[in-house]
Amino acid sequence: MLTDPVPQRPIGILAYGSLLHTPGPELAALIVERRPCRTPFPVEYGRASRRWGGGPVLVPHPRGAPVDGALLVLGAGVGLGAAVDALAEREGLPSGRGVLQVEMPGDLLVLVAGLPRNLPAPDMTPDALALRAVASVGTGPRNGIGYLRGAIEAGVRTPLTDAYAARVRDLAGATSLEEAERLVALAASTRTGGSDGLG
Repeated sequence: MLTDPVPQRPIGILAYGSLLHTPGPELAALIVERRPCRTPFPVEYGRASRRWGGGPVLVPHPRGAPVDGALLVLGAGVGLGAAVDALAEREGLPSGRGVLQVEMPGDLLVLVAGLPRNLPAPDMTPDALALRAVASVGTGPRNGIGYLRGAIEAGVRTPLTDAYAARVRDLAGATSLEEAERLVALAASTRTGGSDGLG
């Protein structure tokens, strides 16, 4: 009678957006290693995310390009179910069905959040993305400008990144994205009489 369990491959989570710099405490507790990698698919700012105040976020998109990311390797004791649940929770997915497996070279079983794109082509110009990012700042600290800044600081650059970031700075009258976020937040607070602190 066979009693040995089927060995599980080590699990890695493919990160190319906010997961790179802010995995969240639950997921961060499971990570034991970060391996730099290139995404096996093109990525672009093709989704407006409610979790980021309606600001643009990175998703797989045919108009983008592969970007520098990382494989977040989970501890040997983390099972597949636990990994799927942790990633789904971090990404705000309603269930683990939104978590996909990606084939990549190496020894890891690689998971990725399958967030769909929802921005039509006219809403993916640098101007349109910047307007959306600026508008999102009024919802709180999780906003499109903060997301863009975090992605750039993590080394993630898509074909639209430079023009998008430049347009955000222009709209805010700022010399950096950090200053742009601060100025836009200040203007939003002045208009509403104070920040609502959402995020």
